[in-house]
Amino acid sequence: MEPKLDNNRSTEASHLQAEKFIIGIGASAGGMEAIHELFDYTPTDAVSYVIVQHLSPDHKSFMKELLIKHSKLKIHVAENGMEVKSNCVYVLPEGKNMTISKGNLILKDRPGSTPNSAIDIFFNALAEDLGNKSIGIVLSGNGADGTKGIEAIKKEGGMVIVQDPASTDYKDMPKNAIASGYYDHILAPKLIPLQIVKYIKQKTLAGSLSLPLSDINEAALSKIHGLIKNSTPLDFSEYKQPTIIRRITRRMLARDVENIGDYIEILKSSPEEIEILSNDFLISVTTFFRNREAFEVISKKVIPDLVEQKLRVDILKLWVIGCATGEEAYSLAILIKEYLIEVKKDMEVKIFASDIDQEALNKASKGCYPESISKDVSEKRLNLFFTKEGHEYKVKDAIRKMVIFAKQDIIHQPPYGKIDLISCRNLMIYFNPTLQKKIFATINYCLNAEGYLFLGPSEGIGDLKKVFIEIDKKWNIYKNTEENREAPFYAFDPKRLKIKKHSYTSRTLKSRKINLTEKLPTLLHLSTLEETAYSAGVGVDENFQVTLSFGNIEKFLLPRLFNNQLLELLPNELAIATGSSIKKATRENINVRLNDITFMSDDQVRSVNILVKPLMEEDKTGQRMVFIYFAEGEAKNNSRGKGETFDLEKYAESYVKELEQELAETKQRLQEAYESIEESQHDIQSYNEELLSGNEEMQSYNEELQSMNEELNTVNQEYQTKIKELAELNDDLDNYFKSTHITQIYVDQNIILKKYNPITVKQINIKESDVGRPLADISTNIIFSTLIEDIKYVIDNQVGREKDIETTDGRWYSMMIVPYIRSQDNKANGAILTFNDITEMKRTNFIIQEANRKLLEINKEHDTFIYAASHDLRAPLNNMEGLLDHIRDSGDLEEVKTYTVPLIESVIRLKDTIAELSKIAWIDQEIEMYEKVNLLQLLKEVKLSINDSLVKSGAKIWVDLKEPSVYYSKKNLRSIFLNLLSNAVKYRSADRELSIVIKSKRVDHTFVLSFEDNGIGIKEDKIEELFSKFKRVHDDKINVEGSGLGLYLIKKIITNTGGSIGVESSYNHGTIFTITLAETLQNP
Repeated sequence: MEPKLDNNRSTEASHLQAEKFIIGIGASAGGMEAIHELFDYTPTDAVSYVIVQHLSPDHKSFMKELLIKHSKLKIHVAENGMEVKSNCVYVLPEGKNMTISKGNLILKDRPGSTPNSAIDIFFNALAEDLGNKSIGIVLSGNGADGTKGIEAIKKEGGMVIVQDPASTDYKDMPKNAIASGYYDHILAPKLIPLQIVKYIKQKTLAGSLSLPLSDINEAALSKIHGLIKNSTPLDFSEYKQPTIIRRITRRMLARDVENIGDYIEILKSSPEEIEILSNDFLISVTTFFRNREAFEVISKKVIPDLVEQKLRVDILKLWVIGCATGEEAYSLAILIKEYLIEVKKDMEVKIFASDIDQEALNKASKGCYPESISKDVSEKRLNLFFTKEGHEYKVKDAIRKMVIFAKQDIIHQPPYGKIDLISCRNLMIYFNPTLQKKIFATINYCLNAEGYLFLGPSEGIGDLKKVFIEIDKKWNIYKNTEENREAPFYAFDPKRLKIKKHSYTSRTLKSRKINLTEKLPTLLHLSTLEETAYSAGVGVDENFQVTLSFGNIEKFLLPRLFNNQLLELLPNELAIATGSSIKKATRENINVRLNDITFMSDDQVRSVNILVKPLMEEDKTGQRMVFIYFAEGEAKNNSRGKGETFDLEKYAESYVKELEQELAETKQRLQEAYESIEESQHDIQSYNEELLSGNEEMQSYNEELQSMNEELNTVNQEYQTKIKELAELNDDLDNYFKSTHITQIYVDQNIILKKYNPITVKQINIKESDVGRPLADISTNIIFSTLIEDIKYVIDNQVGREKDIETTDGRWYSMMIVPYIRSQDNKANGAILTFNDITEMKRTNFIIQEANRKLLEINKEHDTFIYAASHDLRAPLNNMEGLLDHIRDSGDLEEVKTYTVPLIESVIRLKDTIAELSKIAWIDQEIEMYEKVNLLQLLKEVKLSINDSLVKSGAKIWVDLKEPSVYYSKKNLRSIFLNLLSNAVKYRSADRELSIVIKSKRVDHTFVLSFEDNGIGIKEDKIEELFSKFKRVHDDKINVEGSGLGLYLIKKIITNTGGSIGVESSYNHGTIFTITLAETLQNP
């Protein structure tokens, strides 16, 4: 019988009301059947359901109507801002994406150009809003939508259920979700409701479970840690127990197990459960710029100081320990990049980001994050350092290249060295005090002097306060002040190191790996009969290499990182005594005791007793091992047997002799070994960093290969399309090549003829048999001796060349040689020659040139004539004027005077006419200087020159100058003003006061100047003659002096500079002259 629940009853509803659970259901193809089956078995309880199904935006969804038949819950089509209530089902409407915030649904239009990821979008929002009260269900469908969303739910502590792929024909979505590893159960749809009810009941009523936390004892934890260490490279034995116990309890609830022993049996039989539990132990939760104020301190105080320090060495190194999914590492990279941009500096930056969670590192390496990061990252930073891809933001290459992600166990693996800033935030809180002390010692060693340490807000630096100064107390930012740092002995764990062995050439540098794991119990048993009074000790091999230690050995050994040589770990006096004692004990196979060995430690005299016991390993090699026990000086009174009192001079003399003898034998080989070791240590450190970097590059390369594999089908289809397009394009080009009437020739880089079009045969005399021959060997009708040299020049320099050439039949062509450049390497692969027939154009140009020559001669003769005529007329007129002046002034004949006045006036007019003729002659030849002319100043000068006429006429001049200046010839512009103002005065109306309005403005890149008066105006039939030579358009009865050349001269001045002049006039009302000057004259 199926485990169907009663739809009509409330399942522990009174208990569940206090907890609000929301269940998100994601489905696509085939999902309708799965949804119906799920709700056939869903009871009425105190939870809410939100269904996100892939729907066509063009068709109305009938999900609500169909679901009513399968559930007694209230069903709603989701609306923007709708509150999610218990015992209700909410259905995504078509054409929308949905999120949730503070228990309210938020709807947005779904972009049509991006893949449908509605399930991921909702699951991400659900995880963020409800945390461990969120439940995600992935049902039938194609694609991978929902896979990223369930990761968010799992990381927030929620539960994920995936439909069994065997129960659907559309398996992609369930399979992708399962492949991610972020799931709790794989069930058929009808079994899902029962698991939900069980999970929520256990979660809500956890206090009533029969499993008290005390049942998970040390023995159980040890077994679980052992199972994890045997199946994975992870070791959680030194994590804080309450954290580990909470994670185990959560998994027991998920598996419906109440007894720790039963859960251990599940772990033994299920590698998948071990992996899920291990992932649950890993805390991979972080955000960009977490604790924003802390990052502001880093930005303002730390980064400027570090950049200033490192400008001399040009490299800045940071280490983010426990980087999770990379947000903090990228945040630091962004801050550094912003500062470097601000100060316009450039330097190499390496940010090592390490973690033991490979899944988190994979995500960090991709650098892709959901849209929700916009609430932690400003819009400016998103635009500068991220690219938007669908519903995700991807870190740009400039930031990504600064960060090296690597899997590393800070507890057991070698650290990075010479770091300028270490960020270890919210990691120490999960470790016990012993492990914290060890990691802090490692951090202190790795950090450069003047380097910075960045901890979480709930963490402190413990015993390191004496070597760090506090930069910011609230956010635990410290600066190191210790110049020379060495990690204490306990910070090095040689048994956990996996370093590639090197082969050394020294014959005496003997070192073999001693496996004490099996023999240690026997050795310790043999070594505890006489030495209970000794508080600490070490075991060494015959090369004095420490292979194990016990007790509080730090009191007797000096701190030396990565050094297991016992005599180098001891103070000088103690090293002499111990070395001599070991040699004596091993040589004579006896126990050696020494008491009262004094030495200086921290400016104090200390006394130490030692016991040296040689032992034999239980193998056939006879390899000796020696135990050395240490005790404070007073221990001698309690030790069994009497030891020898240490005499430094006696032992030193004996020890020196032995050392001198050994030194003489090994000095040379030791020097070689030392140099080799020094080089190897450096190589190991560099090799370690290169390996981490290479590992990251290999991961990125693997991701690229996977992406490339997915795109192969698409690319192949694109290639087929391109091939078709290229074939069509080739046909088009071939048809064009054949149909054009312009001769075209294509030669390769060796100037060998490759192709030509049909018209070439007629015009250039090339034949089909010439294809493949050097162009220099082909007989053509081109008269052009440097043709081959010009083609070589074009190909070598990749620049075009154009020349006019003549053929043997007397025709002319414009020949253009251009390089044929390949787009893939941007290099010339040949040249194309085109020949455009310009024979007719040449003939036309010759005719035009001849005509121009003749016109210039005529014009020159015309100008010369005018100039000569004016010159010949000027002299007699001057004589006449002088004579008439004399007659008039003689005073003898009154009647003569009466006739001489008009005669003089006529002579003056004739003189003015001749002057105007001279202006016409010289106006085309005169080169004017253009300058910026102030119109008001010019008007003032003109008014002053005709002041008498203006006063006599009573004229009023008004100005409206929107453009107060113009770039023009001041001399010509004065002539324009003078002529137009004088005409306005001459042809004023007797019936009204003369009014003149002068305006200027700029219109469409031109300068417009207008003169408007209210004079007698011009008759319409006379306007066309206005600008002609010697034309006066007013009646003879209007007695106004003038030559009829003024307006003609003005027009000639204006048109010669590319401008124009127009006129509007109304007889007896007034006239408007409008002058337009070309824009080119406005800007020198």
